[in-house]
Amino acid sequence: MNKFKKIKKNRGQAMIISVVFFLFISLAIISGLVSPSVREFKIANDLLKSSQSFFLSESAIEDSYFRLKNAKTIGSTNTVTLGGYSATATITDSGYNEKTVSSLGDVSSRQRKNQLVLSTDTRVSFNYGIQSGVGGFVIGNATVHGNVYSNGTILGSNGASITGSAFSAGASGLIDNIDVGEDGVGDAKAHTVQNSTIEGSLYCQIGASNNKSCDTSQVDPDMVGMPLTQAMTDQWKADAELGGIHIGNLTISSPTSLGPRKITGNLAINDDVTITGTIYVVGNITTDNGAEISLHGSYGATGGIIIADGRVRLNNLVKFYGSGSEGSYILLTTTSFCPTDCSGINALEILNNVGAILVSAQNGTVHLNNNVELNEVVGNKIIIDNGAKVTYISGLANAAFTSGPAGGWNIKSWKEIK
Repeated sequence: MNKFKKIKKNRGQAMIISVVFFLFISLAIISGLVSPSVREFKIANDLLKSSQSFFLSESAIEDSYFRLKNAKTIGSTNTVTLGGYSATATITDSGYNEKTVSSLGDVSSRQRKNQLVLSTDTRVSFNYGIQSGVGGFVIGNATVHGNVYSNGTILGSNGASITGSAFSAGASGLIDNIDVGEDGVGDAKAHTVQNSTIEGSLYCQIGASNNKSCDTSQVDPDMVGMPLTQAMTDQWKADAELGGIHIGNLTISSPTSLGPRKITGNLAINDDVTITGTIYVVGNITTDNGAEISLHGSYGATGGIIIADGRVRLNNLVKFYGSGSEGSYILLTTTSFCPTDCSGINALEILNNVGAILVSAQNGTVHLNNNVELNEVVGNKIIIDNGAKVTYISGLANAAFTSGPAGGWNIKSWKEIK
């Protein structure tokens, strides 16, 4: 009889269990190895997209700065598109002669934001309607709306008036025959004051024929420096030369845009001129025929500069205009030198002029007459007569000037803010 063996039906279960355990352990090991790689890949992807957002934002900032710096067309926003994504820079006026450019880059919801703050080149403090050097200030039948400060004397005649305060510096300081102040406001301060009517306080050591007695409690005013430095004028000349040099004399006889430019001879302006950069004239400047001189609109709220080494004579109803923005003026200055009595030779003479202009002849004599109207006068000696009027504007205490639209904006700060 054949012998039958009993087959155990549960044989192999241990092997299956071992395989299952091995499978789970393998999956756990694989998961442990793969998860960090996946995580690192995700981090790398996020970093890549974040970097793309950053550089997209920077691109909008840089493009906006280029346009502002080079007087290109730009509005209050500027959009740049790269790789199918866009960033929009927003340009705002964030302060006096200051712009803020901010831009948000967003690539797949990874956001980076940058901010650029720009300011203008040069600030000059004109603190008085009239500021004269040791040559003093002579005023005839004319009015100064603002303050007058002189390192020399202040001499007037019938009809001479200063609506603000008047200061004559030093122990030889003298104010003579001037109506100072209005509506009870406006002080006179000098070592000697005579033949004058003072609305405010009268500070002097010697007084005669005034409407009030001297208050002797204060010392004589100190001499003050002129607002324009040699470094400023040297820089402006260099900036003008960067735009090219015109050899010899130049006559403007039809509407022209000019600047930056150095002119080695004389400049005669007989027709309208739009200033697009600093103008430096080695010789003399004259005007005629009712010419209009204005700043290009891209100057914005900054001023432009015309500088000469020779004499300047403006006549026949020449008119000056800023850029069209508030706070924009033309500064006309000459380095013509005449420290003492020049026997009637004026470094800067203006007749029948009106407009947004500041004039300076710190080394010579300024002569204004025949209904001249302007905002600020600086000179070693200043003569004003025949109905001339100077109207000081408070913003000139911190006036900003630029060598031109191409050099107008400098970087004040540039950083990531988000």
